[in-house]
Amino acid sequence: MRDMQDDDTKSPAPPPAAAAAARRAAGAAAPDATALRERFTKVAAAETPEAARDAAADEMTRIRALIDEMRPTFRRDGGDIELVRVEGAKVIVHLPGACAGCMLAGQTLYGVQKRITDVLGRPFRVIPDIRH
Repeated sequence: MRDMQDDDTKSPAPPPAAAAAARRAAGAAAPDATALRERFTKVAAAETPEAARDAAADEMTRIRALIDEMRPTFRRDGGDIELVRVEGAKVIVHLPGACAGCMLAGQTLYGVQKRITDVLGRPFRVIPDIRH
């Protein structure tokens, strides 16, 4: 019974209208939905299909260069890494040689994923391609 009384004394989060009123009272303006919508529309319109293709091609080139930069480490351990394709935020790679059966391949792919994400500034997922 005591637990229920403790929960009743907690104050709930203020409703959105009350939060906006509190911001205005404190001197901060509430965000203008129309201005946000217009700004988003301008950004979306500025990105043409050609620009998107160029950005994707540039990303692919940078990912390929990063993998080529890491390749000597893989080869030194008797394996290799090959870029198969990039699909949005997925980077599909093939791990031949000793890397194919290695129990540490998951950690290695995480390291590759972290390096690509850090350099390109957006999240990527590195996925092994399983060839039969």
